[in-house]
This record gives sequence, structure tokens and C-alpha cells, in this order.
Amino acid sequence: MEKFVPSSARDGDVAFLAVSAHKDDMEMFAFDGILRSARGEGGFAGVVLTDGGQCPRAPQFAGVSDEDMAQLRTAEQKRAAEVGGYSALYLFEETSAAVKSRDGKLVRGLEEILLELPRLEVLYTHNPFDRHSTHVGAFCIVMDAVRRLPDDRKPRRIYGCEVWRDLDWLPDSVKTEFDVGGEEKFASELMSCFVTQNAVKRYDIAALARRKAHATFGRSHEGDTSTGLIYAVDMTALACTDDAGTEKFVGDILARFDGDLHRLWK
Repeated sequence: MEKFVPSSARDGDVAFLAVSAHKDDMEMFAFDGILRSARGEGGFAGVVLTDGGQCPRAPQFAGVSDEDMAQLRTAEQKRAAEVGGYSALYLFEETSAAVKSRDGKLVRGLEEILLELPRLEVLYTHNPFDRHSTHVGAFCIVMDAVRRLPDDRKPRRIYGCEVWRDLDWLPDSVKTEFDVGGEEKFASELMSCFVTQNAVKRYDIAALARRKAHATFGRSHEGDTSTGLIYAVDMTALACTDDAGTEKFVGDILARFDGDLHRLWK
């Protein structure tokens, strides 16, 4: 595991941490924390679990080996950390298979990072409803690590954020909105760091467009009050439970969604 400290790192304790499966995920789902850090509310740090070498390639990268692609993506992630002024970036460079199997080495490594940091205000990560299996694996690793912490070291808030499935469907009672409107230039600068990924899929456009769509379609009977929203689910309670508790948490939310649909049909 490599710890990278950007030359632009801001002083002060880390208050916000993102744990992502892939390089470029956190810039999509944890922009709230990056933004709050830029506004002086505390440092932001990021953890990336995979090397990303087996990602899809645009034609101009078709001949790049997995090892070289992983290095290119690492350079891109470090560039984003510089642009964002991250306090630190932790790169595990593991395989997707290791993440999906909840590899104990990753759990212990993340636990060590959490213990080295002051108690976090917010931990951002993937959510259990995501349709990317590596993202769900990352969610499981995060919860495994957090559950090993003493209660007084667990993050004050843990949010599961959207990437490979929008969370606009969440019942309003469990949906968290991060208002990141007005910072589109900063967000675009971060996303533009990931040249290899934007060349094959326009994440740089799509991530910002989704935020705008949420701001517009989130409320049907009032004008837009923001230009960008990111949705998440508060998973703080899962820090003190187990896999059975997670299954119940997911089932309860799906049941509430089902109940909302039935009320609309009546």
C-alpha cells in the first residue's frame, strides 16, 4: 500500500475520508467531502482499493498492458489529489477479485488507516444497492473494517453513495442529499484528470449531468434550488451490526420503496 501526500495538501486533521473501489470513483461520489475540505472544514483523504489495470480501453490505449494501464490510472488519481488538495491518498493496488472476496488483508489495512486518523466526521463509500460487484465488495470491506474499531473511533457518519446505480429511487425518509451546486468548474477539473477513463466512457460529463438531473427532477412542485445534488444513504447504524443487520437494513429500505409505489397506485 502506497501513501501519497500531494504538494497541495491542506493543513489540519482529516475530517472526511472516501474509500473507493476504483481510481476516479471518489471524485464522483465523495465530492461533498472534497468540497467541504476546500472550504476549510477539515482535511479530505482518499483510499483506493484496486489497481484498475483491467479496465476497458479506448482505441488509443488498446495496446497498453494491464500493468502500464494501472500505472497510468495511478498517475491520474494522484493528479486529482493534487487538484483537490487532498491531505493524503492511500493506494492498495489490489485486484477486483480480492475486493469481491472481502480479502482480510484489505480489511486490516483499512482498519490501520482508520486508527491512524483522528475520529472522522464523515466516511463516504459505495452503497449495498450498487450494481457493480466490486463496488459492493468495497462496501463490505469498509463495514468489516469499521466494525473492528472501538466505538469511540468509529466515524460519526457513514454514507453509501451512488455510482453504478442512481439513488434517486430511495424513499425521501432515508435519502441524504449533498448540495454541490455552484462548484461545477471545480468538479470538472477533478474529473478531467482521468483521461484514460473519459476516453472510453464520458464519466466527466455524466457525473456532473447526473447531479444536475437530481437537482431538477428531485422535486416536482417547486423550482430548482440547486444546480447539483449527489444522493446517498446514511449507513452509520451499520457500524454496530453484522451482515445480518446489513441484510435487514437493505430489506427494510426496499420494503419502504415498495410501500411508496403501492401508495401511488391507490
